[in-house]
Amino acid sequence: MQSGKKSISKSPATADSHSVGYGEFLVRRIDGPVATVTLGRPDRRNALNRELLVALKQCLADLRMAVDIRVVVLTGLGPTFCAGVDISEDGRRNFYKPPQQIERLYQQNGQDIVRSLTTLPQVTIAAVNGAAIGWGACLTTCCDFRVASTSAFFRIAEIGLRMYYDVGCLYALLSLVGPAQTRRMTMLGEDIDATEAMSMGLVDRIASPETFSGEVEKMADALIAQDGAVLRVVKRQVYAGTIARYRHLGALELELTTAYYGANNDRHEGLVSFREHRAPMFSREPEEGTLTESV
Repeated sequence: MQSGKKSISKSPATADSHSVGYGEFLVRRIDGPVATVTLGRPDRRNALNRELLVALKQCLADLRMAVDIRVVVLTGLGPTFCAGVDISEDGRRNFYKPPQQIERLYQQNGQDIVRSLTTLPQVTIAAVNGAAIGWGACLTTCCDFRVASTSAFFRIAEIGLRMYYDVGCLYALLSLVGPAQTRRMTMLGEDIDATEAMSMGLVDRIASPETFSGEVEKMADALIAQDGAVLRVVKRQVYAGTIARYRHLGALELELTTAYYGANNDRHEGLVSFREHRAPMFSREPEEGTLTESV
């Protein structure tokens, strides 16, 4: 969904619309009962740097208090929905620095964003206008509905960088597509195109790039036509029966991830080799001659 296009689902009773900027990279546009949140780093494929994550966290907090908003649409500016966390050298510098507690802060704040999005009182639609990779895939599964362009695809690429799907992103995916498809996406890192995503329940509707905005608007209008109080109750029921069941694992994941990344340097080699377009040279601790002989 491109900036400047026709607004989604403008309410006749509140025809005035306005936009609010959250720093340089995030815009929230209000059109009657619909808020459209746009990730705005198209030159970096809307990759999430620290500033964009902080802005998203604040935007979600503000939306939680916006009683006149009934539907929230999350999308990206340009041809990509979101390419995940910014793994460029400059982008990573703000996230990962010694001491280890910096990783812990990132994990804590990341989980806060995931929880905020999954528990928003409004019904949420991910308008997946292009590639949704890593954190981008996470943001889509945290929404209540997903409309994908036929040009979109989903990829959880962390395994190739010697990382895993963290900050609490796993549980919405698991609740949505089940353990078999979750293993496939997180352990193999395969690309899932829009058609296959539809067949496996990862998205609800697909549309051509030409009809994509109209399909998102159509879904928003259908939700606005329903009773808002009933929608909120149903959303809470579904959340309680699915994602909320894994909340205790989120606390465990925080401890495991902090310890893992504090003790393992393979992710650094994974990132460097990715940037340098070469095969990674990961550590091989169990190789012959590297272990102390038993007495």
